[in-house]
Amino acid sequence: MYHDNNISNSIFSRSHRTLTWSTVLLGGMLFFLAILIFAYPALIAYFIAAVILFAGLSALAIGWKLWQVRNEIKKLDNIDYETYRPGRNHFTFIRW
Repeated sequence: MYHDNNISNSIFSRSHRTLTWSTVLLGGMLFFLAILIFAYPALIAYFIAAVILFAGLSALAIGWKLWQVRNEIKKLDNIDYETYRPGRNHFTFIRW
């Protein structure tokens, strides 16, 4: 049975083309990487070292941010609540 389908197939062909090219590029890059690793086995150690290096750098960055947050919380905890008046501002009013 024939149905009138007014939906264009161009969106499906574009997405299929993109999926195909991305798969081909990924396969090519993995093939090239495999050739490099077979030619230079020390690359495996370099890749592992790079992963460890980036993991360490990101852990240091996260720790530094957490340290800053801790210092800000300490500042808020050390506020003297007897001298702190939230309803007062720093302007001087003159009464006539």
